[in-house]
Amino acid sequence: MASIRVVRNDEIEAHIGPADCLPLVEQAFVALCSGAAEMPAKYHDSGPWGLWFFMGGNVFSQRATAVKLGFAAQGTLTCQVIYYDPDTCEPRGLFEGLKVTHLRTGAAAAIGAKYLARPESRVAACIGAGNVCWHSLQALTAVFALERVLVHDVEPAASASFAARARQRYAFPVEVAGAEAAVRATDIVISATPSRQPIVQAEWVRPGTHFSAMGADGKGKQELAGAIHRRARIVCDRIEQCLKWGEINNSVAAGLVRQEDIAGELGQVIAGQLPGRTAAEQITLFDGTGMGIQDAVVARLIYDTAVRAGLGTVVEL
Repeated sequence: MASIRVVRNDEIEAHIGPADCLPLVEQAFVALCSGAAEMPAKYHDSGPWGLWFFMGGNVFSQRATAVKLGFAAQGTLTCQVIYYDPDTCEPRGLFEGLKVTHLRTGAAAAIGAKYLARPESRVAACIGAGNVCWHSLQALTAVFALERVLVHDVEPAASASFAARARQRYAFPVEVAGAEAAVRATDIVISATPSRQPIVQAEWVRPGTHFSAMGADGKGKQELAGAIHRRARIVCDRIEQCLKWGEINNSVAAGLVRQEDIAGELGQVIAGQLPGRTAAEQITLFDGTGMGIQDAVVARLIYDTAVRAGLGTVVEL
């Protein structure tokens, strides 16, 4: 009889952070562009009743297979990740989907910066004070020797709470700032909001700035002005997803950005098939829409950690 291990969020948080996911997510990017992974197209369906979505991935090189199912209605979002045994195809792990999402998205944002930002970058800005930026900052500190962080959110209380938590965790200063002041002062911008109107304006952006834009995952969403898209070297997690749902989707629809303007995918940069940043003054943009292969490798990490540490509750199916 098959059994599944249900692992709570607090158990995951006590044993796994975004920095632990960095090498796995990085390898997954490479696996996808080299044919060592498969990923069905992300599926969204929406109506007056709400939204539901499906995504999944199979990373052969890491023996990691998982699917994520989500449903949103009446202001509530819920999703779950199911991890499958790579040999028997039986479900082995069940995890809360947003926790997996935050871990893998935070890792992806930092990996985008690792390969596209200037190596000497020391100042980061978080546009959005939610869980994605919080996890992204944790991962970013494992990649860069940050000396200062600025945070902006449309809700001042959220910015203040984020900064207070971060000051308890890190030795460098963490300051609340307006969006313009934050962008003008920074080397790396991590944006993670549900905005449908550009927050960051082109005239604020210094030469050499890198953006990891992680908020847009649906048609009509956008965090950066279209003029930034036109100036930037754009690297996507998955081009076909970014054209439809990514940070650049509105600019593509408006004819400001063409598919041929996209440099390529992050896996190609990591694998050395494509250059990342090509000049110190260049503005770079990683458009991260989220991929099922990222969920799969993080789910494998959670499952293996849970088995090793005796976490979770095993339920017979």
